[in-house]
Order: sequence, then C-alpha cells, then structure tokens
Amino acid sequence: MLLSASTSLLGSALLISSALATPAHPPIQGTNKQKGPANVTASSDWKSAIKNVVILVLENRSFDSVFGDVSYDPSINSLVGKQYCNPINITTGNLGSICASNTLPDVSPEDPDHGISGVNMQVFGTWHPEESSVQSGSQKPVMDGFVTQQLNRYHTDNITIGVRPIDYLSAQQVPILTSLAKEYVLFDRWFADVPGPTNPNRAYLTSGTSHGHGRNDVLFNWGGLPQYSIFQALSEKNMSWINYSNTTNASAAYIAPEDKTSGGFNPDALFYNWTVATKAYETNIKPLSQFYNDARDGKLPQLSYINPECCSYDSFHPPSPVSMGEAFVKKVYEALRTSSQWNETLLILTFDEHGGFADHVPPPSNVPAGDQLTYTEKALDGANITFAFDRMGIRVPTILVSPWVGKGVVEHKRDGQDGEYSASSIIATLGKLWDLPNFSPRTAWSSTFEHLFLGEQRADAVRHLPGSAQD
Repeated sequence: MLLSASTSLLGSALLISSALATPAHPPIQGTNKQKGPANVTASSDWKSAIKNVVILVLENRSFDSVFGDVSYDPSINSLVGKQYCNPINITTGNLGSICASNTLPDVSPEDPDHGISGVNMQVFGTWHPEESSVQSGSQKPVMDGFVTQQLNRYHTDNITIGVRPIDYLSAQQVPILTSLAKEYVLFDRWFADVPGPTNPNRAYLTSGTSHGHGRNDVLFNWGGLPQYSIFQALSEKNMSWINYSNTTNASAAYIAPEDKTSGGFNPDALFYNWTVATKAYETNIKPLSQFYNDARDGKLPQLSYINPECCSYDSFHPPSPVSMGEAFVKKVYEALRTSSQWNETLLILTFDEHGGFADHVPPPSNVPAGDQLTYTEKALDGANITFAFDRMGIRVPTILVSPWVGKGVVEHKRDGQDGEYSASSIIATLGKLWDLPNFSPRTAWSSTFEHLFLGEQRADAVRHLPGSAQD
C-alpha cells in the first residue's frame, strides 16, 4: 500500500484503518538515462569489448530494502517521496496500518518468509490467489501482506517484528552499492524469476529453469538437477569458467544447510547432474580466495561466478550485517578495478531474491515458465498451493559495472521488448555474447541488456569506492 508523501508519518507508525483502501502506487515506467559516450551501433562492438564476465549473486534483499532511500536520480522508482504501508491484519482489517521507514537495522534479527506460499500472502494478501484471475489481470498484486505474513510466521503481535520486512535501509547504510549505482548502470525494474527462495532462483540464473523445484530441497546439494546449464554450455564450447565460493569444500558430497560453519549451501554449479557426472567440480570450483589471486594475476576465466557464504557475514542474508556485505562488495570491485583484465571485464552484481523484504512494485504475471513442471507446498493454513512458475518474484537490486557502460544510467523496463529483466536476462545476454543456444522459454522471453554497452571505453571509472560502515 502506497500513500502520497503528503501523508506525513515519521518512523513506523500506525495509520487509521481507512488507509487500508489506499491503492498501490503504479510503477514508474520512465526512459533510460544514458550518460557518457553513445551506445554501440553494431553487436560486434560489445562482443569484442567484453572478454570476461563476473557474476556476483548476493542474498535476499528487495530493491526497496536496499535502494528505497536513494534519491540521487529522481527517475529511480524508490520510496523517496512516497509512503508505503501495510495493514497489520489483512484478514480482519480492524487494526489499522503500519508504514515503512528508513530504519531497517544493519543486522535484521528475523529472516522474513520467502517461500512461495508466503510470497503469495505478501503480494496478493492471501496464500491462495486464484491463478486464472491473476493471469487474466482481474486479481491484482497489491503488495500489502508483508506485515501480516511476518506476524503469522513468528506467531506474534509484536509490531516491531511485524514492520521489519517493510522497513528499508537508509542511504547512509549502503554507500558502496549507491556509489556503484551512481558510477555505472542501475536497474530499477529487475525481478526475481521465482516468487520463492534462493536455490530455485539461482537455478533460473544458471539454467533458465528450476526444473519444478520451488524450495531449497536436497537435490540442489549434489547434482540433482538434470537440465542444461551455463556451466555445461561453456565447457562444450571449450570456454573457461570457475565457480568461486566460500560456502564449503567443493569436494564434499553434501554439507547440510544447517551447518553454518561451512556456509550452508554448496556452490551453485553443484546443482547440476552434469557437473557431478563429469567431475567438473574438481577443476572448476575454487575457493573465493582464488578469485582475488586470479584477479590480481590477470588470470580470470571467461565466466567467474561468485557464491558468497550464506548466511552469517557477507551475503546480506539475515543475520549477515549489511555493513559486512558492503565491505565484501567493495573488495570484489576493487580487485577487479585494479586487475590487468579490468578493461575487458563486465561485473554483474545482483541479488537472488527478495528474502521476504517488501517492495512496492507489483511483479509481472502471465509470463513464460522455464518449463512445464509445477510445484506444490502447504501454506500456513495447511492447504496446498500449486505454482506453475508463470509469475515472477519481487524486484531486486541489480547493477552492471564495466568501463564499457555509461555513468549514472538508470535502466527501467526496456523499450520495445515484451520481456522483463530478471536473472534469466543474464544468461540470455551471455547467450548473445558467446553464441550459446537458448536455455528455456523464460530466457527466450527475457529482456537483454546488450544495448547498454558503449561504443568506446570510459576512462573515468573510479579505482576505489568510499569506505563502507564496516571500514
């Protein structure tokens, strides 16, 4: 629920119940703001410029959670000048509403719900939206169930806990991410592919589908997914790739997710049967320390895919401190910026999904799924929900970093394309860069971003970012 800025309430304050009827604010559909040299005019230009791609996938933050307080460019669809509120009890509607403020702490004590049924409540105000009505557009995503779902998840009526998913970080808390956005390209309409948790979204990023998986189940741990992945595609073309990870020992067959000393999840390349069957993990999965060495020595592969740990120090996933995540991003950027390979490198910095944190922009429905498989789980009311992967997840922050992209560009929905930006856009664009086959109907539909590359290299890319709060 979005109110005008003239409804002045400071902090997380209660509203009278009449505020429940306030309609959601529509997403801004502005045009791209391109600064610097002109865009490329031929596809071969950007293909010859970009030799190395680095994908850094952080954890569990929505766009509003990270950039809700950012105002350096008025075209950014943030929460600046808006007031975003949720009813306390979406079922009865008799407890009034509570409004977001830029007071989200550095460490979020709770982990908001980000399962598919929980996201249903967050987006539609019910665990059981009528899917045919959603696809036809008659049942709208109202983005007002985050507080209700949080209180239900933690079986509490504590408003301090309830408001946490809709509160957002102050601009002062994210100086590193804000600096990168100002220096390079920020997407303000980039969605998670799945309205659900980490591994299904990471599978979409690396293969264009989750093969019917809607939760972080055991098949993600060691070669349980059969589909074609970016890792297999590159190997078949004799192209180099490394999955750098500080999550666990790559040779371990399985590390239980609750083992937080090892980082919880195995590296993403281990999702796939091909990686295990060919033993590609023996040569293509390396510790994160090797990434810094390779960047220093100018030996980065054509694709560097970085898994941060989850979920205690540098991934942004609660209870990881935001300040430590910022320091981690700074370290990755400066390793690349000072590398001899910088002039031919693209860094794609994104988040896998929203992690239960709120966003005011409704995600798209009636979109192509990665395949024809469905997923079923029980909602908190005990009834099943079935999901066909034909709706997208909540908006997440994404930044393109390279001397071959403009400075201070804000990219909205791409003009002239029906698709949307999401993790699938990454492998769709890499498919164009490296002449790879299409991965899935979702990647074929997704917007790509080759039009954002410049015809000449910038000489003004900063070498060092400002100190994070951790410094």
